Amino acid sequence: MTARALLFALSLAIASATPAIANDPSAGLPIAPGKDERQAVLLLMKQNTEKYGSDVALLQGLLLVHSLQGEAVLSTESRILGFEKTGGRNYVNCRVASGVVLNDKQQLTAEQRLERIWHIVLERAFSKYEKFSAPADGLAIEIEYNHKAFDRMAEVGESDDVGPTERAKFYLTMADLTDYMGRRVGPQELLERSKILLDDQPVKLRLVEVTMPPPPVKDVPPPENAAAPSAAPGPDGRSAKR
Repeated sequence: MTARALLFALSLAIASATPAIANDPSAGLPIAPGKDERQAVLLLMKQNTEKYGSDVALLQGLLLVHSLQGEAVLSTESRILGFEKTGGRNYVNCRVASGVVLNDKQQLTAEQRLERIWHIVLERAFSKYEKFSAPADGLAIEIEYNHKAFDRMAEVGESDDVGPTERAKFYLTMADLTDYMGRRVGPQELLERSKILLDDQPVKLRLVEVTMPPPPVKDVPPPENAAAPSAAPGPDGRSAKR
């Protein structure tokens, strides 16, 4: 993703602490590298807010931020694609390239990997809301992630082999999201009410972990005389080395 997209997402996450974003998109916005960059970010935020509402505009950033705070080691991107009509309903369609690579050494099944993605990205994003509104019947959130065996996270960024990609899609109606955010139903009932696809095939997601897992433990720093891989963003503003 570009530096502009990353700044956009982070600024939205900061603005989530206050409802002022609905009236002032610059609320909580960190200082951009330059005036033109800041204006471009503000314009994108304003356009998305006007078209999809402030909750959806904020969600775009939250999905990216929680991918980054989870187990993202690859490039991360969050986009609003527009509206999708299916099953007689109109959904706002969001797409996330999470950059997450789950470790096959944990021997997770496809269903367990899907649950982990629900916990570390979607559940954490939704936890920022007490209510949600959108100019549609619901949200359609596409999210892709990878999995492979590795000993250290740094190994993934150093290799061209990032493992197979899995693509999940959650169709969540506004009525169900309202009940969930209002604490009238729990996450399991929300998922049972929703349509979920994994690699284009319908699946039922049964939560086993129930609560959100703790953030992953990062690699233990090597001794002072050992070279450590850099985790800093590259010059193009991407969230990881790839």
